[in-house]
Amino acid sequence: MFRYFCDEGNVEDNRVKVVGGDAKHLKTILRANVGDEISVVTESNEYIAEVIEINKEDVICKILDVIQSNNETNINITLCQGIPKQTKMETIIQQNVEVGVKSFIPLITERTVVKLNDKDREQKKLDRWRKIAKESAKQSKRNIVPNIENIMTLKELVEFLKHEDAEIIVPYELEDVKLLKNVLVTPKKNYYLVIGPEGGFDLEEINMFKEIGAHIVTLGKRILRTETAGLVTSSIVLYACNELN
Repeated sequence: MFRYFCDEGNVEDNRVKVVGGDAKHLKTILRANVGDEISVVTESNEYIAEVIEINKEDVICKILDVIQSNNETNINITLCQGIPKQTKMETIIQQNVEVGVKSFIPLITERTVVKLNDKDREQKKLDRWRKIAKESAKQSKRNIVPNIENIMTLKELVEFLKHEDAEIIVPYELEDVKLLKNVLVTPKKNYYLVIGPEGGFDLEEINMFKEIGAHIVTLGKRILRTETAGLVTSSIVLYACNELN
């Protein structure tokens, strides 16, 4: 049974309205007909619904059954990822959506090799990453589609994080004292995990994070690839907060 996402506001009077790209997928790819059954997921519930009306802009379904299902974590993890080369970002988003990361901030740093000077190219990247997040959320039975924020520079991120009530964790290959597990002794509600691209962060960038109270931590003696570091860090945070039980 195909699975679609929906805002809570689109559920009313035992009806659920499928809109946007999901409605288009239903009509043009699946060629849905009145009477077909689908699964529609909101942040708190999953509905088994029957298609009763196919319109130009939306698909209206009648709710047949409600499954009290919430597969989301009680904590919020945002992965701030230095944009890597080639298609590594796609893998990073896919795997971190699967484990429970709720949002992503693509990051331009001093050592970022990928250059996105063209706005059209940047938007195409964002559209692609958002599509991957949605498909991965469907596959892993998430109740939400994790958000892919617009691309930020490191300075913009630091300025943004100054005003956030959250733990900011920055794994750094040259840190050899502060352990991640010591930061996670008392679970918190919100976490920002900041991962550098290939080549990592330079010292000036690390100092910028220190100035806003970020935790600069080691992930152990072995150097992890950028596409591995975020997944390892998010998994450790989830485990420490009893979210992988």
